Amino acid sequence: MPQSSPSLHRPASPVSSAQLREFIAGIDTLIDLKKLKDDTPFRDAGADSLDFFTLVIAIQEAYGITIADNDIGKANTLEKLANYLNERLA
Repeated sequence: MPQSSPSLHRPASPVSSAQLREFIAGIDTLIDLKKLKDDTPFRDAGADSLDFFTLVIAIQEAYGITIADNDIGKANTLEKLANYLNERLA
């Protein structure tokens, strides 16, 4: 489970990859932020399934949304996750 994840709630402006990188830095995962570029799959930056699950739970709590199981695999990079969140929060 995430430690104390930063609260993002419903942002006034679109969610960016930089904001998500900062968010990830605030939760307990093995994701290597030095390897994580906008188009790098989370697994290529050291994330295992538990890390990704932790990230998804933290995002759901921070934004007050539910990410459907069939959508999780589609948001496997910072860029795709930011796009997904912006669509959901619009």
